[in-house]
Amino acid sequence: MCKLAILTLPEVIREKIKVSSIEILRAGPSYAFETVQAIQALHQNDEIFLIIGADAFAKISQWHRSEELQALVTIITINRPGFASTGIDIGALDVAATAIRQGLSAQIPENVAAYIRENGLYDNQ
Repeated sequence: MCKLAILTLPEVIREKIKVSSIEILRAGPSYAFETVQAIQALHQNDEIFLIIGADAFAKISQWHRSEELQALVTIITINRPGFASTGIDIGALDVAATAIRQGLSAQIPENVAAYIRENGLYDNQ
């Protein structure tokens, strides 16, 4: 779905994005800490940035191995509509993942919505 979504972006942005399958290939629960460790192993000389919504950042202390995760990355927060924050304003859509799972959002790209429908994703959510 991420690969489909980036197809809707301008090429100048699209060419700078790489979708990773690290989390999909991992068995069991997937935690940001383990994902960051895997990315660091592949890019040992690079600084890793974790970009999350301000709403998610407000709960980061509850994340698995939160303190260790925060020590490994530079966190960039993105403002979310309806959520007070000092993050970066990118004009983020006012849609949460739960709304997408419930099929409540017309704001996701049509090619992604079609994929969700065709594959029966989130039908039992």
